[in-house]
Amino acid sequence: MAAPDWSNTTQKLLKTADIPNNSEISFGAIRAAIGDPTKSISASEMHRVTDLDAPYDFSNNPTSSQPHLPYLLDATENAHIPTSGAISPNDIKDVIKEYNIEQDPNTGETQFDVGTLTGPTTPTASVNWNSNLNKNITKYLKIRGRIVSPSVATPAVSIASSASSNLNIYVNNSPSGDGVMGAGGAKGVSSGQPGGHAISVSNPSAPTTRVVYVECEGTESKIWAGGGGGYDGVDGVDGVDGSGNTSPGSPGSPGSPGQDGSPGSPGSNGSPGSPGSGGGNGSPGQPGTPGSSGSSGQRRYISYAWRRVASQSFTQNTVTSRHERCERARLWWSRFRRCNQRSTTSSQQTVETTTRANQQYSINNRTYCSGGSAGSGGSGGGGGSGGGGGSGGSGGSKGYGGSGGSAGGGGGGGQGGQGGSHGYKGFKGYAGSGSAARGWNNKTGALTSSGGTPGTSGTPGTGGTPGTPGGGGGSGTPGTPGTPGTPGTSGTPGGGGTPGGSGGSGTPGGSAGCNGGTPGTPGTPGTPGSGGGSGTPGSDGTPGTPGTPGTDGTPGTPGDDGGPGGSGTPGTPGTPGQPGVAGGDWGKSNPGGGAAGRAVAGSKYTVIPNGGDIRVIY
Repeated sequence: MAAPDWSNTTQKLLKTADIPNNSEISFGAIRAAIGDPTKSISASEMHRVTDLDAPYDFSNNPTSSQPHLPYLLDATENAHIPTSGAISPNDIKDVIKEYNIEQDPNTGETQFDVGTLTGPTTPTASVNWNSNLNKNITKYLKIRGRIVSPSVATPAVSIASSASSNLNIYVNNSPSGDGVMGAGGAKGVSSGQPGGHAISVSNPSAPTTRVVYVECEGTESKIWAGGGGGYDGVDGVDGVDGSGNTSPGSPGSPGSPGQDGSPGSPGSNGSPGSPGSGGGNGSPGQPGTPGSSGSSGQRRYISYAWRRVASQSFTQNTVTSRHERCERARLWWSRFRRCNQRSTTSSQQTVETTTRANQQYSINNRTYCSGGSAGSGGSGGGGGSGGGGGSGGSGGSKGYGGSGGSAGGGGGGGQGGQGGSHGYKGFKGYAGSGSAARGWNNKTGALTSSGGTPGTSGTPGTGGTPGTPGGGGGSGTPGTPGTPGTPGTSGTPGGGGTPGGSGGSGTPGGSAGCNGGTPGTPGTPGTPGSGGGSGTPGSDGTPGTPGTPGTDGTPGTPGDDGGPGGSGTPGTPGTPGQPGVAGGDWGKSNPGGGAAGRAVAGSKYTVIPNGGDIRVIY
């Protein structure tokens, strides 16, 4: 709201304007105004008492009867009253017995500071304590409307930075929906936010006896703190996977070996070789050597040829030439060619003339003449005839039989089965939900909670796999082949060939190339041909056939199957989710939730319920 919502309702007593003719005030009037009409009053009881603790300890105060609250307490308005010495009834004028700051009904404030009389909605105060806050005059801050706080960090009403004496925070609101109300704690996770305080008191530098009084008068008056916030639960934890069985089953036993094979049978003898073929004819004789060439000679004769002959003559001529000198001129309006110098030049030139003609002349010649070509050699003699073929070789002996194959090995044992796989973990339970607490920031929201869901169970481990079957026995080795038969003997060589005939005579040399050369000489006769070659030997006899191989050994028997592996362990179950907690009602909390705010918090205060609704802790 605003500053005009607050009023200073302090009343002056024994005002000079109300005393006719400024006459002396009677003790009865003084007793009725500031004292007890049923009791006497002494002059010492009319002195102004300045001790800040006098309102709390009556034993040291001046009195004419039983101890009581001093009649005249210290205030800015009472500063003219003597504190000691002579005093008369006429000194007791224009005094106050208490200082009152009062809120208008049906108005509201937020986070109100009692010392400065300001808040966020009342940044500038229109009333003040007139420097009486830390004087011992009885002071009342009367709350008639509503003062609230929407934040748990700041109470609705506070006095923290200002020292005070004999201060009363008096709550007497109208209508019933008003009063002093703090903020509720917010919902959290695993823990709730504490609620906000309604009134917070701190009296700096004051003794513990100098308290601030907090009074809540009437059934419609209320001082309500915020409730403690609830919270959402926390999800459970997933279980742990089981472990797999790592030990395999036992392996199977090996099979027994097979039997050896039987030896092979011997081979048969080889057949005789075939006769050799006849020898080849002899090669022809070499041709005779050629004759030598004739000796060379010379020949003489005359021939004619033509040649070119040159002659020269000279003449003189006169040559006349004219020259003209021109240049390019440029004026501002055009560009043009201008010629202004001319000259004529004459010169003598000599001209040379050359004349050529053909002329015949004779040449004496001499040539070289070769001798006659040599005569060719005689042809070679004919080759001799071939010799007769050799006889065939004898057949080879038979081969031996092969040895039997060795026995096959026994089959290997089967492998053991693998261990079973692990069981899978159970899943966590989910958290339950909570709610925020009741407060000025949550006046009507539901205060609810829900439980967490349980975790799921883990799955069991699977059984081990069965062992693998034993392997088959190994095959026997094959028998070795029989040995080959020996080769047949070589055939005999064929007979020698007859010698070749004599070569023919060489031809005479050719004539000379000109009259001066001689003819060539005749060639020599060819040599006789060689004799025919011997016939080839007969072929070898064929080897004997090999013996047959031995039979294969029999296979070994299969090994036994391996044993099965063991089962895996099961997974552990997930833990359940934590249930949520509902927020507390005004000034309350639920187990596990945030702490409730206090109706009155701080230090050096005294609460006077006086029939009011205070929730809950003070």
